[in-house]
Amino acid sequence: MLKTLKRTVRLESDPLNEWKYHVLREVEEYQKKIVNEMIEAILSEALPTTRKKLHERFYNHYKEKYPFLPSRVIEGAYIVAGRIVKSFKERKKEGLTRKDKPEYKRVVITIPNMINWRFNRVFISVLTHKGWVEVPLKFTKQFIHYLYEGWRVSQELKLRLVGRKILVWLTFEKEVEVDTKDGNYISIDVNENNVTLAVFEGFKLKELRRYETGLGRIVINYSIRREEITKGHSTKDEVVKKKLGKLRERERKLDILRKTVKRITELARSLSAKVVVGKFSSKVKEKMEGNKTAKLRHRIHQWSVIKFVDMLKIQPIDVEEVSESYTSSINPFNGEKLKKRKQIVERVIKVFNPYLMTGTAHEGGGIRVFKVNARYLEGGEVLLERDSIAPLNIARKVDGRVLVFPSTSPKDLRVTVYDPLRGVPVVELEDKLRHG
Repeated sequence: MLKTLKRTVRLESDPLNEWKYHVLREVEEYQKKIVNEMIEAILSEALPTTRKKLHERFYNHYKEKYPFLPSRVIEGAYIVAGRIVKSFKERKKEGLTRKDKPEYKRVVITIPNMINWRFNRVFISVLTHKGWVEVPLKFTKQFIHYLYEGWRVSQELKLRLVGRKILVWLTFEKEVEVDTKDGNYISIDVNENNVTLAVFEGFKLKELRRYETGLGRIVINYSIRREEITKGHSTKDEVVKKKLGKLRERERKLDILRKTVKRITELARSLSAKVVVGKFSSKVKEKMEGNKTAKLRHRIHQWSVIKFVDMLKIQPIDVEEVSESYTSSINPFNGEKLKKRKQIVERVIKVFNPYLMTGTAHEGGGIRVFKVNARYLEGGEVLLERDSIAPLNIARKVDGRVLVFPSTSPKDLRVTVYDPLRGVPVVELEDKLRHG
């Protein structure tokens, strides 16, 4: 199976001279005006947001109104307007909008194909109403990697003026062969503080893995930190803004997610396995938030589940989403409903693992501590840990032929905890976290 991979690289230009700056600023102003007019028309006329229908409705009209503008600027405008309206309608259906219509404020000049722009590896040239404008690019390691590793530049270009410089978004594409073996699956359940995997080979359960991400704890800690910084002060205060700007919550979360996705991708490719993950929508989030405290609601909103799935989809692996309803409340061995246990058992595991220690911590015999939360569900004579049974049930949803426990008894089913940053096993969960 061939799969097209896409990667977007953001580049910064050298400072523009006065003429280039003013020309691109005019293009930006024209596109902002046109897009907002198109949004108004699409909503008032209840137009479909397909590219063909938008072209029929707007292209000739705006080409007559602005004959001096390159055709692809107009084409880019109705593409952007269609995307904004489509997103707005979806959010409105879920009750996430406050206004009657969206507004296009943060303008990104969009040129949909390479008829009106060129790329020669050193700079890009953009056709405007005043002729061709050359924008020299600053190279990055990521850009050089895609440039010389068999990736091709896609048709669409995005530009945004920031001061006298311009930000450029280039998308690279590459086709790869994705092989999967029948009966090889990796089913994934994403939780607040961990990502749990069930690995199947030849329709039989091979192992259970848990990558301790700690994302839920990170979000809570940053939330507390922000409260401390802003307590008694306005967020508009320059000192407060500077302190808030130094917080790196998003970068830390993305770093953990990227490394976790990398580990799963390597495992899936080595086994030629199909990756199955639970589908997590905003509606499910709202349902979960029903009777929770404000702090827990904040944590659920900050979950990176959707981002995690999106990052998996762009990897050279076969990914399928399935409904995760009832996957945490059904016994995977007999299909019966599990009873909820009120207690939550937390264990603090002290890890003496040389693979996790560096520098002075390694020399001094430092300790790496993992906090593992275990949520148990009761099924007859056994206790099953909730985060571990979900991926087992997810796999059975996609293929009923898989055997959750092929040879031994459930009492021998254990979970190996991995550090996502280093990709090494940390400890095997026993006793309280053992199934049985």
